[in-house]
Amino acid sequence: MEKSKSRSKMNRRQFIEVTTSAVVAGIFSNCDFPTTNKRPNILFIAVDDLRPELGCYGNTYIKSPCIDRLAKDGVTFTKAYCQSAVCNPSRASLMTGLRPDTIKVWDLKTNFRDAVPDAITVAQYFKQNGYHSVGIGKIFHNTIPDPMSWSEPKLHIEGYPFDPDAVYRKKENIA
Repeated sequence: MEKSKSRSKMNRRQFIEVTTSAVVAGIFSNCDFPTTNKRPNILFIAVDDLRPELGCYGNTYIKSPCIDRLAKDGVTFTKAYCQSAVCNPSRASLMTGLRPDTIKVWDLKTNFRDAVPDAITVAQYFKQNGYHSVGIGKIFHNTIPDPMSWSEPKLHIEGYPFDPDAVYRKKENIA
């Protein structure tokens, strides 16, 4: 009887490749590898009245090495537009994505929640999607901190006014 010629022969190189692949697959089948869809840490720095007066914006006489390094490794916005000439409407608009006319905030004392109680802020969106959302300093305007946006109570630095603008109102700061 003649042997069937349909059997393919495996040479030594193919045998080593297949065997090595099987061994490697077996070794790594029980290993935990880090997932590539790990959520990034997000740091949002809100600053008004700064203008682009940092090294990362090309300013050569301001020395800001830490912010410059942070900007190099992150996202730096090079165009900013102000919704209003005062900070409350601008900050509320930035944090909600809604225009001052929509949230009915045109002054320094109106809370956007009065007109749009169900508005979702940027911080609130992150909080609702599994992030720990923390704010410190002047994110929303002065005495309108919006507790719905944060995972924990708004942080306050002891001895520093809640309203950073208040330091300029001290007698020693007035010319």
